[in-house]
Amino acid sequence: QPLFDTIKMSLLGSFIGSILVVPFAMLASTNIIHSRVIVAAMRLLLSIIRTLPTLVSALIATYIFGLGTLAGTTAIAIFTFAYIGKILYEEIETVDMGAFEAAMGATKVRSFISAIVPQVLPSYLSNCLFCFEGNVRYASILGYVGAGGLGLILNEKIGWREYASVGMILLALFVTVFII
Repeated sequence: QPLFDTIKMSLLGSFIGSILVVPFAMLASTNIIHSRVIVAAMRLLLSIIRTLPTLVSALIATYIFGLGTLAGTTAIAIFTFAYIGKILYEEIETVDMGAFEAAMGATKVRSFISAIVPQVLPSYLSNCLFCFEGNVRYASILGYVGAGGLGLILNEKIGWREYASVGMILLALFVTVFII
């Protein structure tokens, strides 16, 4: 059950973070938004969030939401938001802008969806899956601060010096990450 909690935490946190960051990445791209103030503000926001260690955000989320998987999911969503945001806005800046600029009469959002999204979607999905795989590993560590999942059991087994159980937990985690 804790392994499935870890996977659920990682999947939900990765999904929430990677979906919520799309408008922010759009606003941080200089080829989409021409206001230097908006671009600088979005990049600063993403940089500040990216500097926050996942364990610290898990501690803060544990303080706000209490012990359990909600705190871990929140910490993973924050990490994914910052990680995918940086990669996504840089990817958006490298696209061919011809189709975006040729969309006459369409709003920026509509032009973005029809011209930019098809160009960045493969790398965006690839990075999201890579981030999810890493988040499964991070989620097992987040249990040390009370954020649920495998980390709680792992911490308990290490405390009781049940190293055979620790080994099996780590093996299950290794197999899970390998399969993902």
